[in-house]
Parts: sequence; structure tokens; C-alpha cells
Amino acid sequence: MKKLFTLIAVAAMAFAAQATEWTAADGTATGEYAPVYGYNFETDQHNQMQYPATELTGLAAGTEITALKFYTSTIDLVNQLGGTVTISLANMDEVTPWAPDAWGGISGSLLDVAVTAVATVAPAADADGVWTITFNAPFTYTGGALLVDVQSVAGDYQSTAFYGKEMGSYLVMSTYGYAGSTKGDTKLPKATFVYEGGGSQVDGVANLSEANALEDAAEFAFNGDAVVTICWKGSVYLRDETGYGQIADFDGTFENGQVLTQGWNATKTSDNGWVKFIDAAGLSASGETNAELAAAQKLTGGVDESMLNAYVYVEKVNKGFFPIRSITLPDGTSIQLTGTGNQPATGDYNIYGIIWKSGDAFVFEPVAWEKYVEPTFLRGDVNNSNDVTIADVTALIDYLLSGDATSINVAAADCNLSQDVTISDVTALIDYLLSGSWEN
Repeated sequence: MKKLFTLIAVAAMAFAAQATEWTAADGTATGEYAPVYGYNFETDQHNQMQYPATELTGLAAGTEITALKFYTSTIDLVNQLGGTVTISLANMDEVTPWAPDAWGGISGSLLDVAVTAVATVAPAADADGVWTITFNAPFTYTGGALLVDVQSVAGDYQSTAFYGKEMGSYLVMSTYGYAGSTKGDTKLPKATFVYEGGGSQVDGVANLSEANALEDAAEFAFNGDAVVTICWKGSVYLRDETGYGQIADFDGTFENGQVLTQGWNATKTSDNGWVKFIDAAGLSASGETNAELAAAQKLTGGVDESMLNAYVYVEKVNKGFFPIRSITLPDGTSIQLTGTGNQPATGDYNIYGIIWKSGDAFVFEPVAWEKYVEPTFLRGDVNNSNDVTIADVTALIDYLLSGDATSINVAAADCNLSQDVTISDVTALIDYLLSGSWEN
């Protein structure tokens, strides 16, 4: 029995010590000036990279960072550059981008910030181009922006570039020999921060609204009924009676309408209000389905943060000769489409997709284009009797009171053609029965 308790304790400690990762500036743009400038690595260098808080939403204040990874796009770094680099970090309230100068470079100097050295290593990547830097001691992230400072002792020339993200402002500066030459870049290197701790543990989250409202980096157990609406580009999109959700970076798949088994775990993160659940574990289908919640909702307008991750469709969009870049919704507002490739031939379509966010703007990510077919129904024939009578008035009123559309034709119930079914449709239907014609 004592041996059993010992094994349990060891397993618990091993689980508690598991490291978690968060990747910032995750992109495929390439830059050559940071973290090291291989083209001029035969000179001493001092380079700085500023990571804004919007790229660090998966790191909670108090997180202990224990390692850092960079990603080279040229495998030259496998052969090593020689020399050594000292990696240091510093917490900052916010980034201070460098300004461009008149010659296409940047002006100013390196930030005068107190930094904490965390490792001195020789730059070398593995066969996949990943350069992992293990810290001598954990660095405590306090929230906000983060400065990564790299100082090198001269090594060998070796052309090297790193994957990263185009940020639109100069968040990278490299200074090197030759009379203090400088280079700047708007492409911030992709960096994975390996950490332990940080973030709270929340048990018993009952619905997606509660999960979306958690603090960033909070780990939670989900004990509600989440319905899969669609799996798309490595994410599982969810819906319940309270809202929507997205499980990101998931390797498996589910069928639309499947209800997930309660008890799965994930970590909540957000980027400018767009919530995602990462590091999900324990995902499985419960065997139950809910086709009503899984169905795409008709998008007529009023897009806001409450609709992020919603699976929706826009009805009867005309695709002309040129790609569609935005859609005007029935309420007069418009929404941008993500990408313009792979659009179908000209014609009218119902476009199915997901509500995402790009910066401050809501965008529509198309998933499928379905050829639009004009519905065939008799206007006002609410009860599907192939005739319009006073019984349809009764059926329409029953629907408005109960919300149960099981036995009615909702499209035919839109008697005033407002694209919504309200008490005004009852008035329009009665007027038709009295006059024998529709007002519009």
C-alpha cells in the first residue's frame, strides 16, 4: 500500500511539472535580422524583439517561463553559427515600436530597459529548424508586453532566416559591428514560450458563456452539453443554448451535431475579444446528437462579439465575374470575406461559414458555397395545406406563442416579406384573406 501511495505521488508530481507552451507571432513570413542576423554573425550583435500583449494572451501574469523556441526557415542553423548568444527577457507595460527613417531603415536606438539574462548558448537548431533555448532559471512574466534581448559574441557567417508574423510596425532592431550598423524589421519572429504555472484552474464550467467569460490562461473542466456545429481547419466549433466556442489546434474530427462527452478540459485564451480554447484533452462524442443547435444560422446582420465562432449562412449572394470580397447583409451592414480564392462560377449562392475576427473587424470565413434554389411554397400557407385559409392564421399565432416550428413552413409564414416572422405577419395574412391580394 505504501508503494502504491508513492507511485501515485510521483505521478502527481510528474503531472504537475508538465510544461505548457504558448506560441506568439505564429506566421509564415520570414525575416533575417532576429533573433540573430546570420549574414553578419561574424560581428558582435545586440538585437531586440518586442512582443505585444496581444500576442501573449495565453500567458497569465505570474507565469514562469522556462524555455524559448525560435523557428528557422533555412536549416542553415543546424550547422551552427559558432559563437554564443545571451538571451535576456524584460517585462514591459507596452511595446514602443521604432520609427522608420528616410532611407527605408529605422531610426533610434535599442531600448534602455533592465533585462534579466536567462541563458547563454550556442545557436543551433534541430533537423526541423527549431532552436530551443532552455533557461538557467525561470523568468516570471508579469503581464503586458515582453522584450526578448539577444547579445552575441562573434561567430561565423551563415545566411539564416526565421519564420514569424508581419506586424505592420517595427518591433525588431538588430545592431551589429561595422560602425554600429542597424537593421529593423516589421516581421516579428515566431516564438514559443514554454512555461509552468500561471493561470487559474476552474472546475465545473457549465456552459460556453461561462467558458468564454473566464480570464485568459484559465484552465477549466467543461461539464455542460456542447454541440459540434462544424470541424474546420483544425478547429472544432461548438454551440449550446448560451453561445458559441472554438476548440483550436485539434487533430481529430467529429460529425456535425454530435454532443461532446462532459468533463473535457481546455485552457481559455483570447485575441482582441476572439476566444479560443487550447490544449484540449478528454474530447469524445457522447453518443447524443442535437441537429437543431448544430444547424447553420441564417445571418441577416447585427454581427458582434457574441457571434464569434458561430456557424452561419448568408442567403442568395450573387457571385459575379470577379471574386467577392465582402457581403452586404439584409440589414444593410457588410462583412468582409477571408480570402478570395476558390470561389465558384457566377450565380446565386448560399454561403456557409464561420464568424471570425481580424484585428478589430468581424470577418466571414467561407466553408461551403451552395447553389441557391428559389424556394417553392405558397405564401401564407403556414400549415402546408396547399391553400391559404383562416387555419393558417391560427397556425401562425400558435408558432409565435410557442416558438415550435415543427409542423409549419417558416418561409411561407413571412407574409410581409420582411425576412423575419413577427406579429406583423399575422396582420398581413388577415389583410390578404379579407382583400384577396398581398400589399407587397
